[in-house]
Amino acid sequence: MTESVATSIVPSEWGLLDAESQNQAFPDTFPIPSLAERQALRTGDMVKLVFVLDPPPSSGPNAERMWVEVRSAHPDGSFDSWLTNRPVVITTLEPSALVAFEPRHVAGIALREEEVSFDVTLRAVVSRRALKLHGPPGWAGLDAPLDPTDSGWTVTAGDEAADYFSGNPDDVTQILGLGELVQRYPALVEVFQAGQGEWVYRPEHRRYVRLRDT
Repeated sequence: MTESVATSIVPSEWGLLDAESQNQAFPDTFPIPSLAERQALRTGDMVKLVFVLDPPPSSGPNAERMWVEVRSAHPDGSFDSWLTNRPVVITTLEPSALVAFEPRHVAGIALREEEVSFDVTLRAVVSRRALKLHGPPGWAGLDAPLDPTDSGWTVTAGDEAADYFSGNPDDVTQILGLGELVQRYPALVEVFQAGQGEWVYRPEHRRYVRLRDT
């Protein structure tokens, strides 16, 4: 994205986070799609960008992650897109605002329909401890679904105390859709695509490994 393009459509009070640099600095806590995936975006793809207030406010959040829909690609490798979220932090932005970005700004890419072998609308039980980790949850396992909206997947930190789940479920767990989980933790895609088993996250490999059946 050249300066002339950026200044023509990007207001001066906000900018886009360089997600590529952030990933290089914090690879385990800030995963992003591969460079090839970020360069091969197509019209209609949904992309997650991090919008940052500049200068930052004296208090409160200074950034928010939002989704845009790719509108067109340019020969220099940059893209134009439409904002699909209604901003909360950056109030000068409105849904459908035109946003230009480069592959280095892409923090996430929504799975295309043809790439998904699981129902992204199904729900999983996630421990609240797992959601507080600085990185992907440590464990995921599949049991028989309880109802048509349940995926059967449970996702945990992997180191919860033995009595962690003995309390009120609402206090220790949260229900999230599989689609939201893979956007937060892309490494879970392989787990949900497999559709079976018990998996543990290996930070040294940055992926989940299936445990052998016992």
